[in-house]
Amino acid sequence: MNRHEGVSCDSCLKNNFRGRRYKCLICIDYDLCAACYETGATTNQHTTEHPMQCILSRSDFDLYYGGEALTLEQPQAYTCPFCNRMGFTDTALMEHVTAEHADTTLAVSII
Repeated sequence: MNRHEGVSCDSCLKNNFRGRRYKCLICIDYDLCAACYETGATTNQHTTEHPMQCILSRSDFDLYYGGEALTLEQPQAYTCPFCNRMGFTDTALMEHVTAEHADTTLAVSII
């Protein structure tokens, strides 16, 4: 597995960690390693209610998705900020949110 170079977990402070990275879509520059995300790490500003985007390194993506071919223009994968389902393309995520989460009023940022 590749490391997330230049990224540190804002809970345990581990630098350049391996595995899944979770980026908050509400807080500015708030990242968690998988272990801290799974234990529900919070701060005065960040809560477990905030939607998080799972970010995979290229080697992790190849491992999880079996090396599916992608062009340079395609995103690796998006995570639904409301239900945390992973593996959406940008178009599929828009369709999913419109169909499944139309009643939400939570604002999220695009990374």
